Order: sequence, then C-alpha cells, then structure tokens
Amino acid sequence: MVITVKDLVKRYGELVALDHFNLSVEKGEILGLLGPNGSGKTTALNCVLSLLTYNSGEIRVFDRPMAPDAYDIKRDIGVITQNVAVFNELTVWENTRYFCGLYITDKTKLKKLTEEAIDFVGLNDYRNFYPKKLSGGLLRRLNIACGIAHRP
Repeated sequence: MVITVKDLVKRYGELVALDHFNLSVEKGEILGLLGPNGSGKTTALNCVLSLLTYNSGEIRVFDRPMAPDAYDIKRDIGVITQNVAVFNELTVWENTRYFCGLYITDKTKLKKLTEEAIDFVGLNDYRNFYPKKLSGGLLRRLNIACGIAHRP
C-alpha cells in the first residue's frame, strides 16, 4: 500500500475538519480528491504529508508511519500544489534546480535531473525566463518541473 489513512480526526477548535477519515491508495492507482470548498481535501493531504498535526488516527506512507521528521519517506514524494509555488526572483532553471537540490546533493546528478525535468515539461526555450514572464500554462509547467525534478 502506498498510502493508508485510518480513522483520521483533525479539529480546529470546535470545528471538525476530518471525522474518522479513511483512505487507501495502492501502487499504480491515481487518486483525485473531489469535494466542495471546506470539505477537508487540503487538510487531509497536509496531514498525510505531515505538514499538519492531527488529533487522532494513523497515517502510513510506503507502509511506514508518516511523521514530520520522516525525511526518508518525504524524499520519495513529489507535491505539486494547486497554487503555483515558485520563487519569482529565480529563473525557470534556477527554480527547478533549487527544488531538486532540497533532495539531491550530488552536483552532477542535480544538474542532470534539473535538465531532465525542464525537458520533460517542455520548458527548454524558457529556461532563462523569470516566472513573471511566463504564461499561466508555462508557469504551471514550471511548478510541475519543481515537484518532479528529484524523481519522487
């Protein structure tokens, strides 16, 4: 199992955001969380990624308990958020290299993976552009490159 969530409860004071939420994702499955605003989709994801604490329940990723300091697990996860999360002061190449560099320390491998991610999303012609100069679609591609460059 890639992700297992059992009886997850997350409260914000009196507000119950997740009430015994359960989820399982097997290898090869693609999961989409759909629901109205405020239904707990982002809260659930942030708990799974251990970006939020929760009140009770169990979360396992790659059959191991997920925790804020589980860097060995987090290294194998790629996250691409709904809102674009890149640095406007860095070029396409610099952004992709930066995010890849959070996981990869070998400089030769870092350069190779950065190049491969930019090529994969079709941004070779824009590698020296700053995010403000990119169209919405190209900015989304940059966000994807940053999320996958380390080959999660």
